[in-house]
Amino acid sequence: MCQRFSLSAELSDLVEQFRIGHVAMPYGPKYNISPTQTVPVIYEYRKQRILDNHRWGFMPYWSKDAVNADGRAIASRPIFRRIVNKQRCVIPCNGFYGWLSEGKVHQPIRFVFRDRRVFGIPGFYERWPRVDGEELRAFTMLTSEPNRVAQGYVERMPAMLDEDGIDAWLSESNVEYRSVYPYVRELPEDMMEMYPVGGYVNDLNLEAPECAEPIRASYAALRR
Repeated sequence: MCQRFSLSAELSDLVEQFRIGHVAMPYGPKYNISPTQTVPVIYEYRKQRILDNHRWGFMPYWSKDAVNADGRAIASRPIFRRIVNKQRCVIPCNGFYGWLSEGKVHQPIRFVFRDRRVFGIPGFYERWPRVDGEELRAFTMLTSEPNRVAQGYVERMPAMLDEDGIDAWLSESNVEYRSVYPYVRELPEDMMEMYPVGGYVNDLNLEAPECAEPIRASYAALRR
């Protein structure tokens, strides 16, 4: 399962890259995002792309597909038949974390594109009414099998969409899920790299830039 990722890009860069028309929340960099936290997510409403906070993880949080969903199987689950066709979103991300576990040592590892680009993860969101009259929006992200870069460090890694894929995925025209799922891609291993980070990322409450900064360690040991 992908349990931790980051989004530390400038807001102006996100707006330009993803052609966001309205920012509906205060934005700040997030270096250590974990399930149940609120995360900037992009969805489309009346032909305009909106950036707004959504909770990472459906309710109940422990249910199947609440945090990570397998895109090949999710459409067959009755509970998702409505949202897979209409309530799709894109989660901007510029890195995710895994762990090298050997005995009692659990070394956190960060996976990024070599050019440090932000990419879009396909996802779905749901709405729950709250007692105060507002609504809670929560999302799950699509994941894939780990590629050769991430293999051995994560059980699942985020999937991604290219620019054309994002356009199709966010369409408001009630496009059937099976017609847009082919746009979902695996992260390209030849464009990725990994590096060890400090134990800061193990603290779920810590959002400091140090969570994403590399530490000096033997890459040979990590790459085995």
